[in-house]
Amino acid sequence: MHKIVKSHLKTFVEEYELHSYKEDKQFEYFVNFCLASKSFSGRINPKDITTYEDDAGIDGIFFLIDGDLVVTLEDANVIFSGHRRNLEVEVVFTQIKTSEGFEKKEIANFSDGVFDFLSDTPALPQGEFIKESKEIFDLIVENVNKIKEGKPRSSMYYCTSGVWEEKKELEGIFSNAKRKIEKSGYFRDVFVSPIDRDKLIKIWTVTQQPVEATVKVKGYIPFEKIRDVSEAYLAIIPAKNFVESVLLGEDDRIRAGIFDENVRSFLGEDNDVNSKIIKTLKSDDIRDRFAILNNGVTVVSPDVRVQSDSISMYNYQIVNGCQTSHVLFRNRQLLDENTMLTVKVIEAEHPDVVNQIVEATNNQSYVADEKFLSLKDKAKSVEVYFNTCNEEVDNDSRIYFERREKQYAGLGVQDAKIFDIRTVARAFAAMFLDIPHTSASYPTQIFTQSESRLFADDQHEITYYCSTLALYKFNSLFNSKKLPGDFGKYKWHTLMLLKYVINKNEKLHPMNSKKIEKYCERIIDRLKAPNKDCLKYYKECEDIITKAGLVTKDRLKRSLYTNELKQLI
Repeated sequence: MHKIVKSHLKTFVEEYELHSYKEDKQFEYFVNFCLASKSFSGRINPKDITTYEDDAGIDGIFFLIDGDLVVTLEDANVIFSGHRRNLEVEVVFTQIKTSEGFEKKEIANFSDGVFDFLSDTPALPQGEFIKESKEIFDLIVENVNKIKEGKPRSSMYYCTSGVWEEKKELEGIFSNAKRKIEKSGYFRDVFVSPIDRDKLIKIWTVTQQPVEATVKVKGYIPFEKIRDVSEAYLAIIPAKNFVESVLLGEDDRIRAGIFDENVRSFLGEDNDVNSKIIKTLKSDDIRDRFAILNNGVTVVSPDVRVQSDSISMYNYQIVNGCQTSHVLFRNRQLLDENTMLTVKVIEAEHPDVVNQIVEATNNQSYVADEKFLSLKDKAKSVEVYFNTCNEEVDNDSRIYFERREKQYAGLGVQDAKIFDIRTVARAFAAMFLDIPHTSASYPTQIFTQSESRLFADDQHEITYYCSTLALYKFNSLFNSKKLPGDFGKYKWHTLMLLKYVINKNEKLHPMNSKKIEKYCERIIDRLKAPNKDCLKYYKECEDIITKAGLVTKDRLKRSLYTNELKQLI
């Protein structure tokens, strides 16, 4: 493996505490993380998208449904059970080699493996990961009536640590792979591509750096001085230039991550409002009125720089105008030099100001999810509690609550120690609400399933810190192979059991009581010890789970199994 790739891999392994794995498995995690990060900006556990064993010539599979990275059948079911139509769905397959060559035989084996995966009667052996992925794929096929253009898209990436050379025989084998998968009839578009070390390094580097853009303007007006806002402008920007400079990312796709602070995801082109925007763009008579017919876009950035004919933005977020932005991007071929867009550009760094802008520009009725719940007072106080605890411990014992997307980017904090609001909620739900089956089944829908019980005003912040610390310790022990390799699926049930094990089966107290503080402090004191000292508590949980016997994946996600475990304590 080339030294440059090795150096980036080392950084990744340290960030995710994957030292106990062999280099080839570390490289698989690394590549799958990079490729998923191209399209999804949220937190990614590379183990969720990487095969466990040598599975039919495939090293990774992941599903992008409606802009989210979906890793469980239950989450996919929730999305498809909604009323949305025209969902964008992509199925991604990877094959990854640490070698520096692109071998025809291995590329052919990869396409054979994907084709076999798509078959109703697979001939190649399939491990647990492949079987679970196939269930999600089958659900996608069952719901093609809700998918854009009636079929999902597919991408296949074959990656090595070498350098790609355009040779006819290799290009031919990739073309054959594309044709073979196209013949399956499952996809409206199949993209097959080699990934060499230069392309991989570029993708990895992009994931580590904040996004930047410089956009040409027709004119702008500065706002009067506003408290806690460094500067703000109302700008008229050519829509085509806005798309190309601000929205366009890798592989001709919309940039991942620039809508993280926007409380609405894209609602599809068949949405009433969006269809009217498209109608305006298609009309030669009114297209040039777009700037006065559309509400425009609001962009917030901690660093805005203005010149006479351009505005530069660093690490920016589109906090309002997600629908307009996506429609413009998808219909950019309709934009001409007279199509203008109204854009508010705001330089603000103070979190409370950013939150106020998000709330004020998204005041429509909305089903709460993590983006709005992160603005709740309780979520803010939990963040303060984490920070206070971190001041009292050494660096190795610190964990970080990422209430806002990317808030620790570039600050030298290990990824393994950062937990977003979704993960913190899952840990709390598993440990203190005794619903580990919900945490296991609905990673992207935890707020939909349990929203009223999360970040409630009467809950003590210590419960969120305690459960997240317990999760961090579990991950650390599991990654260092101190826990069995198949024990990962019991992660959430272990959190539930752990509080009873450490507190010697003492009953759980109300979340707002003084007793819950003592209850949690006892757990935290044990977990602050080195891994070798707190391992015994996790081993006790393992013994209880072993006593309950082997469980099917379906049983693991049921409350009945949760109750059975509690009876064995």
